[in-house]
Amino acid sequence: MSLSLVLRGAVRCNAANLVKAARITPLKSYSTLVANAQRKAVVQPLALTKIAAPIAREISVSAPRKAAAGSSHTLLWTIERVVSAGLLAVIPAAFIAPSQVLDALLAISVVIHTHWGVEAMVVDYMRPSVVGNVLPKVAHIALIVISVATLGGLFYFIQNDVGLANGIKRFWAIKGKDAEKKA
Repeated sequence: MSLSLVLRGAVRCNAANLVKAARITPLKSYSTLVANAQRKAVVQPLALTKIAAPIAREISVSAPRKAAAGSSHTLLWTIERVVSAGLLAVIPAAFIAPSQVLDALLAISVVIHTHWGVEAMVVDYMRPSVVGNVLPKVAHIALIVISVATLGGLFYFIQNDVGLANGIKRFWAIKGKDAEKKA
């Protein structure tokens, strides 16, 4: 696209027209920019004449779309960092003094931290321009379902069994059959 803008400016031999053609406003989509640039062009570039469809499609569940809608992503970024730093205190506390409250706090912290990490991967690697419009939405919905099911399962384990920290301690205490034969 930038090459076509340079070619259009070179044909007109006017620096002011080149600057006007290259000006990009943040609220316009790529397809709008391409359509406006093609209408204003004196000479159609050879490589871009057949590309009429937008290259990048947006989906409503992605973080860039939410950020572009006028909301600030700074608050979410701050909350993500607070949860990550809070895990440094919650994990040892849950093992030192196991209780249902600390187990629940640990479960919520770990699940939301993992959810945000996998969501970032889904948004980065399941781009609609690469895999289509449906797969990113399906992946995001599946992530939400898995996160809710995981949190529900952990709450069930905390409420009806030994608890999360005690369960992990018991799992670590399991010795294999080979270790018992040697002892």
